[in-house]
Amino acid sequence: MPIVEVAISVPLNRTFDYQCDGEVAVGSRVMVPFVRKKVVGIVLSVKDKSEFDKLKSVEEILDESPILDKPVLDFLFWAAKYYHHPIGEVLLAALPKNLRLGKEAKIKKVAGLPTKTSQPDFDITQEQSLAINEILAKQNNYHGFLLHGVTGSGKTEVYLRITQEALNQDKQVLVLVPEIGLTPQMISRFERRLKTRVVAIHSQLNETQKLDAYLMAKNGEAGVILGTRSAIFAPMPKLGMIIIDEEHDSSFKQQSSFRYSARDLSFIRAKQANIPLILGTATPSLETLKNTMDGKLTRLTLANRAGGVVMPKVSLIDMRSNTGDALSKMLIEKMQQYLSQGKQVMLFINRRGYAPVYFCTECGWKAECNHCNASMIYHRHINRLKCHHCGDEKMPEQTCPDCNEQSLEVYGYGTERLEETLSSHFSDTPIIRIDRDTTRRKKALQQHLEKINSGEPCIIVGTQMLAKGHDFSNLAMVGILDIDGGFLSTNFRATEYLAQLLIQVSGRAGRSGEQGEVVIQTRYPDHPMFNYVLSNRYTQFASGLLKQRMSAMMPPFAHQALLCANAKNKQNAEDFLREVASLLKSIEMNTVEIWGPTAGIIEKKADYYYFNLYLQSNDRSALHQMLATFNQHIDSIKLKNKVRWYLDVDPID
Repeated sequence: MPIVEVAISVPLNRTFDYQCDGEVAVGSRVMVPFVRKKVVGIVLSVKDKSEFDKLKSVEEILDESPILDKPVLDFLFWAAKYYHHPIGEVLLAALPKNLRLGKEAKIKKVAGLPTKTSQPDFDITQEQSLAINEILAKQNNYHGFLLHGVTGSGKTEVYLRITQEALNQDKQVLVLVPEIGLTPQMISRFERRLKTRVVAIHSQLNETQKLDAYLMAKNGEAGVILGTRSAIFAPMPKLGMIIIDEEHDSSFKQQSSFRYSARDLSFIRAKQANIPLILGTATPSLETLKNTMDGKLTRLTLANRAGGVVMPKVSLIDMRSNTGDALSKMLIEKMQQYLSQGKQVMLFINRRGYAPVYFCTECGWKAECNHCNASMIYHRHINRLKCHHCGDEKMPEQTCPDCNEQSLEVYGYGTERLEETLSSHFSDTPIIRIDRDTTRRKKALQQHLEKINSGEPCIIVGTQMLAKGHDFSNLAMVGILDIDGGFLSTNFRATEYLAQLLIQVSGRAGRSGEQGEVVIQTRYPDHPMFNYVLSNRYTQFASGLLKQRMSAMMPPFAHQALLCANAKNKQNAEDFLREVASLLKSIEMNTVEIWGPTAGIIEKKADYYYFNLYLQSNDRSALHQMLATFNQHIDSIKLKNKVRWYLDVDPID
């Protein structure tokens, strides 16, 4: 009886052999007995003999033809090897949940073709035309491009035109966006222009919709697959081009289980398929800029806004003399001025909830989470203190638990408190708050965006969800609040992220004619970063950061991996990493530095203590060799079963 090698979603670096009495193709799903239950696995090979004696049998062959074809399997094997993650978990993470559960691979509802498409009534700029021609000249080969265009320069128009060319050649195009919030807007733009099926893959769809989109990509019915990071794994037999929009965004990195970067994997997918890759952004990541310097990417620049629209003017408000109010007098005056002209105003504050600190003015006690080393955030509309790390909630105390005085107050601002403060200044103006709390309901975000897009004067209060990609035609002014934490962060990438965020948020202003305005409130108006942001010289700022990173030999000039261990017993987590460190040091690779173990930035989360061990090397292959050797010897570490641990290759936190 033939024997099949099967990958199963378990945290083990190995595959399993089963007897199989039917014909089965590599890449198909099978139902197999594993321990005391039945699980779905993927067939990796069919062979005559096994090194094991008593083999169990495959219970059911679920697919007549492979669910994962050879190109996708090759791509997933590469990803599993690079991220040192068990192959079974990687293969099954790439499938929609219904396929992982063993359900039939059948489309329930085929997406219709767009009823009518319309071509734009404007001419593209010379810069856009040059970029399109350069990309199309490399249409049938692997070539990486950085489409570096200022906010509002018409990068989406370039995407649409190159996609149309790929569709004309009967090719499929994969478009990745960082946020779910950007997906509906992008889909409607593509559907309005392209006569092809456009399907979405992201986490807010139900399981049937995800499966339908996946299968339409797989059978070639969908010409454009548009999605968030997991869409990088969609099977596309006629893949002709990959576009990554807002490539600098950290959302492309998965932060749990299989910790991959969709942006980084797009290079491999494009290379294996021998097709062009386009990374678009106004604020390229330092990794991408280094790739451009090294000749791995061709830089295409869109230096001007489309339609002759001027970049917004940017001004700073010095908050050092401000007494703790969130809104300075000058900011309120500017808002009134724009609203009286029938314009919209947006205020950006990257913190949801009412206030970040609930404390006692007498003795200094503050509300902290019992399960994490973190403050509880006050949410006024539900009158609860919430931990944003573990989700714990409790009623706020009426008197101080330490000194029994009734002297409890809130300090600081979140979106909820800002909304309340604004309604006292602007009682006649609609205020639209967009954060995770107001967009939990299905279609809530879409409804908010429709209200904004109607163009009626309003004040928009939002978090990072609004920072990028959105195109609000009547938005004239953007106010940026409470960003100084970025200057005080322990993350070496903090100033890079802050500059990107400021430029992206600023880019929402004045996109349709008249010059917009951006106002930044800060207690550090003399910080050198503002010189670059004020004059829209991101590239020069990033070049300075690259020089600093180079002299410190930090990424992107060195390669990192992080081993994180967590346990309810603090000592176990730390001791496990000490054992790991001595194992790694015994491998004797002088080119790899080992730092730690050190406590996590938030040491305790949900009753687990977190410790980190960092590995860094200028030689990527040496680092990966060490990780592979570590994986082979992990079973020799005694504390392995008393902790939870994971490996993160190219960490971003």
